Amino acid sequence: MMNRRRGTWMLSYYGTFLYRILLVLLLFFICRFLFYFLNISLFPGIEAGDWIKILSGGLRFDIAAMLYFNCLLIFLMTVPVPYLLRTHKRYQRVVQWVFYMTNGIALLLNCIDFIYYRFTLRRTTTSVFSEFAHEQNKSGLAWNFLIDYWYVVLIFAGLTGLMVLLYRKVQVRNDQPPSRIPVYYCKAALIFVLGVILAIGGIRGGFRHSTRPITVGDAGVYVKRSHEVYLVLNTPFVFIRTMGVKPLKELHDFPDATIGDVYTPLHTPADSLPFTKKNVVVIILESFGKESVGFYNKELDNGKYTGFTPFLDSLAAVSKIYWNSFANGRKSIDAIPSIFSSIPSGLDPFVLTPYVSDSTKSLPKLLANEGYHTSFFHGAPNGSMGFLPYTKMIGIEHYFGKTEYNNDADYDGIWGIWDEPFFQFFEQKLNSFPQPFFSGIFSVSSHHPFEVPEQYKGKFKKGPLPVMECISYTDMALQKFFDKARRQPWFNNTLFVISADHATVSYHAEYQNAWGDIAIPIILYSPGDSSFRGVDPGVIQQLDIMPTVLGYLHYHKPYLAFGENVLDRKGPGFAYQYSGGHRWINGDYLLFFDGKRSTGLYNFKQDRLMKTDLLQDSAQRAAAMEQKVKAFIQQYNNRLIRNQLIAPGS
Repeated sequence: MMNRRRGTWMLSYYGTFLYRILLVLLLFFICRFLFYFLNISLFPGIEAGDWIKILSGGLRFDIAAMLYFNCLLIFLMTVPVPYLLRTHKRYQRVVQWVFYMTNGIALLLNCIDFIYYRFTLRRTTTSVFSEFAHEQNKSGLAWNFLIDYWYVVLIFAGLTGLMVLLYRKVQVRNDQPPSRIPVYYCKAALIFVLGVILAIGGIRGGFRHSTRPITVGDAGVYVKRSHEVYLVLNTPFVFIRTMGVKPLKELHDFPDATIGDVYTPLHTPADSLPFTKKNVVVIILESFGKESVGFYNKELDNGKYTGFTPFLDSLAAVSKIYWNSFANGRKSIDAIPSIFSSIPSGLDPFVLTPYVSDSTKSLPKLLANEGYHTSFFHGAPNGSMGFLPYTKMIGIEHYFGKTEYNNDADYDGIWGIWDEPFFQFFEQKLNSFPQPFFSGIFSVSSHHPFEVPEQYKGKFKKGPLPVMECISYTDMALQKFFDKARRQPWFNNTLFVISADHATVSYHAEYQNAWGDIAIPIILYSPGDSSFRGVDPGVIQQLDIMPTVLGYLHYHKPYLAFGENVLDRKGPGFAYQYSGGHRWINGDYLLFFDGKRSTGLYNFKQDRLMKTDLLQDSAQRAAAMEQKVKAFIQQYNNRLIRNQLIAPGS
């Protein structure tokens, strides 16, 4: 009903509430197009079909941002209080100013990026406070910004005015108070609970067990090119989601001109052999700590230890192995960037930082540019762990998850499709792909609560830890995959890379330390190349997989990777990992570095239990390792901050 005298529409209480929520989404929608048109030269080649995905994804992030910024408003509008109180003018005036202030801030954040984006090429995060913390002339900078970009000030004023105007256009209708008070409170309480549930779902991006709150990286699933994620995202969302994420700081221990002499992630291959278009299959095994693999541990338990992976042991015997093999993180979400992009995690998982949307050319993208078909398989519900958006962002064209498997009879009820049937599905799909292809698969079954399918209960050795039975089950699934794959014409023209995502709980003292808790199997298997076998005493880490695969294929273009090609290096290799502090491995030595100074040095080959600190006795070695890790951290921080993750000329 319209009040003609006041020019306002009078709606029911909850109708007015819904209108205010939709008003915020409308304003965010307008901001997205203003952001695009003011930066249109930075987003070339976007077609109508692209916009459909961008806007559908944008709505998801707008809803999350709206819920973050309007949680107080939602509480005030839905909390079960007396009807006469919630409809009183003073109460509604409080609601009105909460709406204006919170959404005014959200609009301001969006407006800032209308201009600031063109300088940073990313949405503004909370790191902006630390970036300008030491500026002596903040007020002068702000004033110059307002003068130079006066039209953005007018846009902000216009959006704010539109918000106020449209807010006032709809008011709560003066209905009669409810006559049945108990019914009113029951209804109000039900709506309040429902509102809380829907808000949680909106912020998380869904209600599935495997769904975590959506992050900046989840925008990648809606775009073709990585920089287009900023059209999907909105600044209020990015700002909220980066709160509590400690921003990286630029480091200057070495001059930019000479740091490459100490360490550089830039690779310029000098390979004279032609590029070999072998298929590449990367198999990532959930929680397969090195302790579980008998091949690496023949000396354990006085030589009686056999491990829990008989098939993997047999495969390792005909593969290329580097004895000291390490994960670069302790979480599943650390593994994909480390393996596919050669980018480690620091204090926070890389995919949860604002730098995840930096422009990169990861292994799948580089191979796609050489004509490879690219795919990734993960038996969990699509979107789980953020793998779908990240793999899309790094150039993987085809994703196969629980949705594509399309048979819930093989669902474990929590994490995803059991490994055995999903690996069979993987093999069938590989048979249908054109060669050359790049494909990755991430297993799921060796997860808490550590169950195996009913028909396999009691079939595998359990061990002292419940995860070991699941590891044996996945090992069997892997064997069945290879039994079928080896009969296919593409098999001998394929390089297989098998790596755990991270280590897990252990029960041998040799693995209950800083060396053991990142030790994993990494196996390079090329069935058509009998010369590519043997055990090397050196180091390999997940970061080395991308450059090593490219080296094996004789890729000759420049690229950026924080690891190294282990097939063409001088020395025993290195590994990096952050866990409350920096760990730097060089050969048989492990250095602890707190960001300012070295705090410990151990020779884990001679001292498996890591009881003897060599920092004082081997000061020269520690100093050399400290220089390397400082250069590594500086390259990592500065390149992420500056969005310099692509090699010049690549």
